[in-house]
Amino acid sequence: MSTPFRHSLAADAPAAAPAARPAVFDALHRPNHSGIPKYRLVMNAIAEGIETGCWKPGERLPTEDELVLMTSFSLGTVQRALRLLVDQGLVVREHGLGTFVAPQQLRIQDPWHCRFLADDGESFLPVYSTMVSREAASGEGEWRRRFEAAAPVILIERTINIGNEFDVFTRFYFDKHVFPSLWDTPMEKLNGLNFKKQVTRELKVPITRIDHFVAMEAFEPDVAAHVKLPPYSQGIALQVAASMGPDRCIYYQKFFIPPTRRVLSIPDQLTD
Repeated sequence: MSTPFRHSLAADAPAAAPAARPAVFDALHRPNHSGIPKYRLVMNAIAEGIETGCWKPGERLPTEDELVLMTSFSLGTVQRALRLLVDQGLVVREHGLGTFVAPQQLRIQDPWHCRFLADDGESFLPVYSTMVSREAASGEGEWRRRFEAAAPVILIERTINIGNEFDVFTRFYFDKHVFPSLWDTPMEKLNGLNFKKQVTRELKVPITRIDHFVAMEAFEPDVAAHVKLPPYSQGIALQVAASMGPDRCIYYQKFFIPPTRRVLSIPDQLTD
């Protein structure tokens, strides 16, 4: 008995033309002597495309298969790059639909802290922030002595991505009565917000002093997880206390920075 012939319309349909390769991927087709892992090269190229407007907020990125063709790297490399971009809040993945540029811009414009020098030694790496949590501060710590005893102190936790190279975890403490918008604004709208500028905008007065304190510290497991280190790994703890007048603390912030070759530039508080 003969097997019936099954005609496939799909087989006769003309193949779709391959998508044009964006210019941000051109460097991936040249020899790489930088030592940067392939997944990081792909991630940086996509981030550059988002930054330069090749893909706009809400726009769908090429499919994983298309990215494999465009980059000449493996599917596993592409998928790892996309996972990291999701973790950093630059893209979102929707099951069955694809990967899309995050609808809001998460880059902090003109950051005051977390300014790491780029390879040219003059410009700074781009900084992107993503909210983790916002709640009433509790427990003990250096922050407590900075505020009046009765002050309703709020803690905001964020991850700050530095140039798509590494993450910094930060805890930002402020008086709810002094900066109500930081408490009332929906959390997703605080992504990419320059807190210092928001603070000075609400106060309408200058910050007169910013004290910085730097020390090596073993990161507790919850902190280490945010900066992708094993528990109790050593890193840099940067404390920042901003004041208005001689002794009124406006905000207190602590940054947890993993080991990095990048140079951190701490600005002149009086002129920058």
